[in-house]
Amino acid sequence: MFKLQDNWNSGIVQHNLSTVNDNRILITLSALKLYNMKYFLFSILLLSISCTDNNLQEKLTTVQKELATAQEKINQLQSQIEPEGELVHLVFFKVKPDADQVALVAEVKKLENIKEVLDLEIGPFKDVGDSRSLSEYTMLMQMSFANKKDYDTYQTHPVHLTLKENLGQFTVGPPSTYDFIKK
Repeated sequence: MFKLQDNWNSGIVQHNLSTVNDNRILITLSALKLYNMKYFLFSILLLSISCTDNNLQEKLTTVQKELATAQEKINQLQSQIEPEGELVHLVFFKVKPDADQVALVAEVKKLENIKEVLDLEIGPFKDVGDSRSLSEYTMLMQMSFANKKDYDTYQTHPVHLTLKENLGQFTVGPPSTYDFIKK
């Protein structure tokens, strides 16, 4: 087991690495919550606004450098756990019977304007007589991303968020998703 510990004021970042049976490395980032990071950054901002003493300014600069170093270590560790390969994202829709499927496809096709989206495809369910089919879903969208970071960018992109807002006029309830790493 490898253990790396960084202390920032009252917050602790701890990284545990342990080998799993199938030789994958499980990395857990514990005791660093987004809330704590935001609180810490907000505190630094307040200090920087209110600090006029040179000594306090130097301390603030030191803390900011420590934060940047710690964030860089976190990014390095996260990049080690990123799965290798293309991330494929499937979205299953239950389209309302009276919905305009052509308009739905046009809305979804707007996702092609997001540079991180690769190989966008959409199409209606086709019954080929297989009793195992997911026939309750009437439309499927499939796309891929070079990596998880690109997927995360897509999730917060304005074009995607607008589509999510507009889906209600076409679908019954929220869609279901399935993601995997292409081998």
